[in-house]
Amino acid sequence: MQIATSPTACLKKFTILMLFSVCAMYVSAQNGIYEKKLPNGAYGVISYQQSGNSVKAEVFTWWNSANAQTGSYYGEGTLKNGTVTLHSDENEPGCKVTLSLVQGKIKASFANCAIDHLTSDFNGQYTKISGAVAGNYIVTAPKAYFYKKTDAASKLKAYVLKGDVVTIDMQNVAANNNTWVFVSYMNKANKETTGFMLLSDLKKKE
Repeated sequence: MQIATSPTACLKKFTILMLFSVCAMYVSAQNGIYEKKLPNGAYGVISYQQSGNSVKAEVFTWWNSANAQTGSYYGEGTLKNGTVTLHSDENEPGCKVTLSLVQGKIKASFANCAIDHLTSDFNGQYTKISGAVAGNYIVTAPKAYFYKKTDAASKLKAYVLKGDVVTIDMQNVAANNNTWVFVSYMNKANKETTGFMLLSDLKKKE
């Protein structure tokens, strides 16, 4: 027996599916690398990854100081009303990191994070520079070449093959954009190769 579906019911289902798709696209659009540059040449970068309301974020700061001081933080949290306060098992327990999504940017606040070298100098708005978050990526192209610069003319002889895994490290994400990412690859002989690679040749490893 066939049950007829009313036009109203179909419209409701369609609306729900459309809302779900829009929400999924919005979440995906938020993921990526965000950067804040300071007047003295120092900078901070945030790798932001959201799935539903669950957020994973990693922070790296470069102080542009004579002793090459850097800071770092990794934490997870739940997004509520566009804001997440991260919790970490790796960093100083008193360090409070709060991230807020504001018109396509991230507003960051660091409190009591001196031990992790995250001071109020790095508070403020971070602008998105790349859709790629830090982590491991699987090569999807038959061959993915390394490049010396973010320039097709700077292609090197070194390459990796489809299925190989490369890594985007937090220390180098400030060099990334929506086309090029700086990656490292460790072969079976523990020899590391680094350089820029086309983001279109890679897929984030789950």
